[in-house]
Amino acid sequence: MAAILAYAAENGHDLVAHYKDLDAPGHLLYHRPGLKEAINNIKELEEWEVLVVAEPRCVSDTDSALHEFVHKLSLYGNRLESPARPWEDFFANMRSYRRAMSRR
Repeated sequence: MAAILAYAAENGHDLVAHYKDLDAPGHLLYHRPGLKEAINNIKELEEWEVLVVAEPRCVSDTDSALHEFVHKLSLYGNRLESPARPWEDFFANMRSYRRAMSRR
């Protein structure tokens, strides 16, 4: 949480909600209650622009699930950021992943 608070302060983000599910399985997004709540917030409330996570693995341990989440955020005009990786990297990696998958 300290990393998130510091990152938010450095980047001018006001924290409006806090989600935590450290003990949840890390593979499927919808098995993580905190992430599920964040997704519902995007769909229902749409009151925020950036979801800040301490590490990319806080979203998922798998690249495919992480890329799916980044894609979902981009569709709603939201973005994912982390002290470990900026949005531009998340977005570029997601696009590369989706292009590679479409060629299969």
